[in-house]
Amino acid sequence: MAQSSTKVRIVGGGLTGVLAALQAHSLGWREIELHERFGELGGPDLPRLDHGLELRVRPRRFGGPGDPVRALLESGGLAFEDAENRAGSISPAPCGDVAVVHDFAGPALRTRQIALSALTGDSLADRLRAYPSDIAQPLTRYLQWRLDAWLDEIHAAAAVELGVDQVFPTGGDVADLALARRACPLHAELYAIPRALCGRLDDTVVGVPAGGFTGLFAGARRALERLGVSIRLNSLVAPGQALANHAPGDALVWTADPAPLFALAGIEPTRRVGRSLATHVFKARYAGPVPFVLRNFTAQGAVCEVHLYESRGQVLLTARCVTEASDADLRREIHRLMSSFGGASLCLGEQMLGTVEPQECYLTMDGARKLTAMRIGLQRRFGAGFIDAGWACAHESERLACIAEGLSQARERPEAVAA
Repeated sequence: MAQSSTKVRIVGGGLTGVLAALQAHSLGWREIELHERFGELGGPDLPRLDHGLELRVRPRRFGGPGDPVRALLESGGLAFEDAENRAGSISPAPCGDVAVVHDFAGPALRTRQIALSALTGDSLADRLRAYPSDIAQPLTRYLQWRLDAWLDEIHAAAAVELGVDQVFPTGGDVADLALARRACPLHAELYAIPRALCGRLDDTVVGVPAGGFTGLFAGARRALERLGVSIRLNSLVAPGQALANHAPGDALVWTADPAPLFALAGIEPTRRVGRSLATHVFKARYAGPVPFVLRNFTAQGAVCEVHLYESRGQVLLTARCVTEASDADLRREIHRLMSSFGGASLCLGEQMLGTVEPQECYLTMDGARKLTAMRIGLQRRFGAGFIDAGWACAHESERLACIAEGLSQARERPEAVAA
């Protein structure tokens, strides 16, 4: 009978690493190490603080009650507040007009017909080719404006982060669209119907961490310590070191950036694509609902996304921009974009943050192939002890499911690391 597994080592103390530690404990692992290279848990989701206010550079939401990610965090004693999933979008329309849609953060594009072509590949360009040209052309303009990259290079999984995973086709009958969505899985995957038009949306409620994201990760640390998880802060683990310390029966979950693992697997790392984003955070007064996310799909101006949220009773507004703009021009553009979403009540105050940083590392086609090859190579060396942290997954819940499956298999079928 195989010896039961002993230790699970998790590299990366962001949200995925925290979830991996909680999941490992729930599956019966008791010797758990969580390594984070910085002095606090949180990774890219840990916001900067200014006099106690969280300066969030990108929107992050959890699902409503029953969402698996939220449920796992709640099992560790972390609290969430329910809020309405409020969002909006501005999209190009014929004759230079714009289409404004409430309660939907994806593009709304006019088309003469909604029939889709078969998906013939895994790139972002392949995804766009499935749409009729009335939709594919403005989406292509938007994505080139947002990314400044060849869309054939980008994996279709990036559609979720870029907000183009579903499109609302305007100009047709909503009943016909609803019928098409029920009849064809591809229609349901690529098309959406805003709640304002059909009375419902798949995610009508979102979860907001009760103490903000700094409170979430501070609470996660306390919860993990209560469970006996050994949290190693300021711990930069090199791939070679992880391999050297890997004993038979152990499991390794690498939730950090996988780039350092390529060399370990003898694979050239993939290059980063896409332009950097300028991010600005303002204090604000706003009478509308928060949290609120607005996306600009017109491929015009500088601002591609606006996010309003509350921190310690203060409303803050984050604007993400594809190009830098002067303070005056930026404020004018924000007010113009928000004019159809309670913009008359919006008053922008002091700018709290202005930074230019690379966008999220969108998965490329080359990267997807190399991640698969790397996973196969490392699993040959580690056996079931190396666990894919769902790097290619678009949603946190998918990454969690991937980790849970890997941890279960490693616990059931411990294997020795190859010499």
